[in-house]
Amino acid sequence: MKKVLLGTSALLGVGLLAGTAQASDGVKLSLGGFIRNQMGVVFDDDSNGEGGDNKNDVGVGTDAEIYFLGSVTLDNGITVGARFELEGGDENNDQFDQAYAYFKGGFGDIRIGAQADAAANLYMLPPGSSNNFGPYSPNSIGTSLASPAYFDPVGSTANQDKSQKISYYSPTWGGFSFGVSYTPNDNNKDYNNGDDADQQWRADSDSGDAENNISLGLHYDYEGDGWGLALGGAAYWEGDIQQKGANNDEQSAYNAGINVNFGGLTVGVAGTYLVNTSFGNGNDFANSDGEDTWVIGTGLSYNVDAWTVGAGWAHLESEVEGFGDESVENRVGVTGAYEMGPGITLDAGLFYTWLDTADDTSANDNYDSLEFAVGSSISF
Repeated sequence: MKKVLLGTSALLGVGLLAGTAQASDGVKLSLGGFIRNQMGVVFDDDSNGEGGDNKNDVGVGTDAEIYFLGSVTLDNGITVGARFELEGGDENNDQFDQAYAYFKGGFGDIRIGAQADAAANLYMLPPGSSNNFGPYSPNSIGTSLASPAYFDPVGSTANQDKSQKISYYSPTWGGFSFGVSYTPNDNNKDYNNGDDADQQWRADSDSGDAENNISLGLHYDYEGDGWGLALGGAAYWEGDIQQKGANNDEQSAYNAGINVNFGGLTVGVAGTYLVNTSFGNGNDFANSDGEDTWVIGTGLSYNVDAWTVGAGWAHLESEVEGFGDESVENRVGVTGAYEMGPGITLDAGLFYTWLDTADDTSANDNYDSLEFAVGSSISF
C-alpha cells in the first residue's frame, strides 16, 4: 500500500526563502473535504455486565471534515501554503483538527503548526480496508471493543496526536524518502489545558505531558514490470514526562510493514510494538511501566474496474512484565467497495472480533461480536 506524503517542509528551507521573489497573484484559497456515513448491526455478548450491555444493536455514524487550502508558488520556485481542517459535528472545543503552514521546494517540505507527526503520516498498514471499514485501523467499528487498530505509533501513545510541532519531509531519491517531526509538548494544540498557541508558544507542562518528542518515518517504493513494492517503517520516542509518577514512564513505539502488488492484487503484512503501553480493560491504552503491547495484521485487496474487495486479520497482545500474563484480541473481516464516480464510493464490511483479557472478572473477558455495516464516502 503506497503512502501519500502530505505536503510539508522543515527549517532547513527557511534560508532559501530569504529572497525577494514573490508571485504576483498572491495566495489563492480553495476548499476540499469529505463526509463518510455508516450504518450497521452488531450481534455480541450483551447480557447484564457484559461488553455489549446497554448498547443499541443498530447504529448510524458520520465522520466529516472541510479543508481550507491556500498556496502560491513564488518566482524562485518555492511553494508557500497553509492548510486548515474543520471537523464536522465536533462539540469538544477542538473544532480544528489541523492548522499548519508549509514551505515546499527542491529541498523538501517544512510544515509548522498543529499537525500529525511524520510517523503518523508514514506508518505502514496492510491492504484490505475500505474507506469506512477494516480489520485494522478502520474509520469506524460496531463492536463494543476498541478495534486492534493501534498501528499508528503516535496516535497510540501521545496525549494529542496533532500537537504543535515542526516536521520535515524529504524529496524522493531512487524510491527512498523519509520524514521527521519534533514536538515540544504532546498536549499543546490550541487553547486547552492553559495553553495559548497563538500568543504564548511555551506550553504549560501538566502532569503526564511528554516533552521534546521525536518521530520518524521511512519509505521505499518500487515500480517494476507488472508489479510493485512498498516497504516502510516508523518510530516515535517520548522525551521527558512531566511530574512523573507511578505508571507514567516515557513511551516509545515502532512500526514496520511491506506490501506487494501484482496488477490489481495487493498483499501485505505490518506490525507495531508499543513500549510502556498496555491495553486496559477500558478498551484503550494506558501508560504502564514495564508493560508492552504489540499488534500485527495481514491482508489482501483485489481491484478490477470500479470494484475493490479485501480481507484481513489483526491480532493484539498486551503483555505484562516478564510476559507472563496477557490480554489477546483478534479481528477478521472482509470488505467490498464500489466507486460510483470520482470521489463517491459505497462500501460494506463483515467482521468477527473476540477478546480474552488477563482479568477474568472483566466485562469483556471472552467477549465476541459479529458485525455487518454499509457506508458511503464522498470527497471533494
